[in-house]
Amino acid sequence: MQRRNTAVFIDPDITIIDKLITEEWLCQITDAALNCLGVTDNKSIEIAITDDQKMTDLNLRHLGIDSTTDVLSFSNTHSPNKKNAASEEEEEGMLMSVFIGEVVISNEQAERQADEKGISCMQEIAFLLAHGILHLLGWDHETEDERIEMENLHRKTLCAMLGESSIQIDVNYLA
Repeated sequence: MQRRNTAVFIDPDITIIDKLITEEWLCQITDAALNCLGVTDNKSIEIAITDDQKMTDLNLRHLGIDSTTDVLSFSNTHSPNKKNAASEEEEEGMLMSVFIGEVVISNEQAERQADEKGISCMQEIAFLLAHGILHLLGWDHETEDERIEMENLHRKTLCAMLGESSIQIDVNYLA
C-alpha cells in the first residue's frame, strides 16, 4: 500500500502563534480527513498556509474578489494532467499517485475567526482545511440540501481530524 503524499507549504513570512501547527500535524489531520471521506491512499493534496495579502491576490486572480478570504480550494479535477480515477494504472502492485488539488488558508484570517468563535487557532485551521478538502472532492453548499449534507460531512471529518475537541466547533455555514 502506498503512503499518501501531502505537500505542505507554510509561508516563511508569517508567524503562526500556535506552535503545535506544524507540517507534520497538517499532514496527520489531512490524512485523517481523507481516510474518513473514503479517499484512497494514492490520492494526495497540497496545503498552503499564507497571509491575507497573498490570499487577496489569489482571490482577485481566481474569483475576481479584491479582498482576503479564509480558505480557497483549487481542484485538479479538470486539469489535463490529472489522471481520473477510472484510468489509474497499477505499477508493480502500487497505484500511481494522483494529485487532486490544493487548499490555501490565510493564517491571519484563521486567527481572527478563531477569536470570534472562541476556539483555538488549531481548531479553526482544521475547520478550514476540512472545508477546503470537501470542496476539492466536489462537495458544495449552494442549495439548502447541499449545505446540510456538506455540514454533516464537515462535522464527521472534523471528528476524524481532531477527536473529541471537534465537538466545540460549530459547523454552520449560515452563521
